[in-house]
Amino acid sequence: MTTQKSLSFFTDPEKVLEHYHEFGFHIEENVFDDAECAQLIEAAQQLDNAKNGTYRPFMMPHRVDETFLVAMRKPAIAKIISVLVGGKAAGIQSEFFYCKPGTRGFSMHQDNFYVEAKPGVFASAWCALTDTYAEKGGLIVYPGTHKEGDLPVRKLTLPPEAGQDPNANNEETVVPPQYKAINARVPKGAALFIHGHLVHASNPNKTNEWRYVILNTYIKQGEKFRAGSYAKRAEVDLLMDTQES
Repeated sequence: MTTQKSLSFFTDPEKVLEHYHEFGFHIEENVFDDAECAQLIEAAQQLDNAKNGTYRPFMMPHRVDETFLVAMRKPAIAKIISVLVGGKAAGIQSEFFYCKPGTRGFSMHQDNFYVEAKPGVFASAWCALTDTYAEKGGLIVYPGTHKEGDLPVRKLTLPPEAGQDPNANNEETVVPPQYKAINARVPKGAALFIHGHLVHASNPNKTNEWRYVILNTYIKQGEKFRAGSYAKRAEVDLLMDTQES
């Protein structure tokens, strides 16, 4: 369980922002309803990585199916993200995770290791389309590590896995010993907002159920970021003024 109590940005935005600045994450429940979760899962079955049977995470599905673009532009997410990054946000990346039973977890990392944005202007929304918890490939977070900025990494020797992101186990972040890991339980339809410098990882999926997640990442408009040779990130207009109430 996380240290976060049942806070909602839409009823107590100041406390949510305080929690985010202190711990580096926030869980907002009921971002997607059951029908939206089902629609995203159904759309994911039509992506190439489902059709070819690898079920490897699919990078940038918003470029091939409008269902995922709509999810990236979800007004509730865009509004929260714009507050967290300190200004009107743009999307820069989406990725769909199938996480079939037995899938190995993602190693400890900071998202900004790949994006190379300046501190505080980049964040992610990890959206659970089924209930997620430790045994079902749930996320592991290291509260407070976002305050450290860029942390060192060490190379790993784990072989690649067909059902996991190719960057999942190339290296891992070296976490200072004073930070302790906790498991983040994220219910179906909730979004776990992650500071770009928060160290996090995921557990292996030890259940017989699939753990479906759509990950969208965002940046404050106009800030520099690394496009990447694999992701080829580019700004996506969220089509709303998230500074307005």
